[in-house]
Amino acid sequence: MDLLDRFRGCLLGLAVGDALGMPTEGYTAREISSKFGMVREMMPAPDGHFHSGLLAGQFTDDTEETLLLAESLIEASGFSPDRFAEKLIAWGAAWTLDERLNRGVGFATRSAVESMIAGTAWQQSGLAIPTCGSAMRAAPIGLLYNTDLNIVKSYADLQSLPTHTSTSARAAAVAVAVGVALSCNGFSKEMILRNAASQASRLDAEFAERLLWVGTLLDLKPEDALGLIRNSPLAMETVPAAFYCFLKFEPEEALIMAASSGGDTDSIASIAGSLFGASYGPSWIPQSWLAALEGKERIEDAARGLSELSASF
Repeated sequence: MDLLDRFRGCLLGLAVGDALGMPTEGYTAREISSKFGMVREMMPAPDGHFHSGLLAGQFTDDTEETLLLAESLIEASGFSPDRFAEKLIAWGAAWTLDERLNRGVGFATRSAVESMIAGTAWQQSGLAIPTCGSAMRAAPIGLLYNTDLNIVKSYADLQSLPTHTSTSARAAAVAVAVGVALSCNGFSKEMILRNAASQASRLDAEFAERLLWVGTLLDLKPEDALGLIRNSPLAMETVPAAFYCFLKFEPEEALIMAASSGGDTDSIASIAGSLFGASYGPSWIPQSWLAALEGKERIEDAARGLSELSASF
């Protein structure tokens, strides 16, 4: 499998996970079971849900921010925090005018982007809120710099700072980017977990321990393991839950479990999808998911641009 296939798999896997988990975000596993059953296909957001109005196959801010980061990397021929901040500001300006365009952006990112729009420099705009908003978008750093984990760690951390400055949020972003980089290079799931935790520990030892801990839960029933890990938008929960799904299941089953198990379903499924896609390419993604997915051309363009740029390094 060539690198372009892995890049395409990563970004498409991330987007289908996000879209699959979009309508169930914020519900408990029990509520999802009674409202939807197991989430096996793309569905629109239900009436009254905070994603209400999004159609089957539409993604949330998770994929939007990932693509903004990817496009900033391509335009700047590498990571430029200034260019990424400009992208966030332009995106924020659009949803300031039309609320429907924000796609469920979280409190920390929303506050930070509004602060940058008002003139605060990105170095001062981030909030010390320990949620997963900078982890869910970090995959493009892992793709582009997949041959050098020190660079992946540095830039995954740096792309967090305009919105998320807490150590657990930054460590989670590092873990996701490192996980993607190692997946691109064909490492085993166990090695991916161990190295992602090792790099994350340089920022937050508690987060790293929690990430490693999910590897000890694989013999439990999935609902018990996911119950222990929990699934709020906290980076300490969302990112370990995504790694658990990656370690425990085959790709399609992992995203169905992530979308059906409650909480921050779209972020958990999208991070798991990015790890599977970088590992296996896009061949595992069900055709029905891809057929419904919005923005496929933009996603493919981002994957191709990152792949060409990475070949030039």
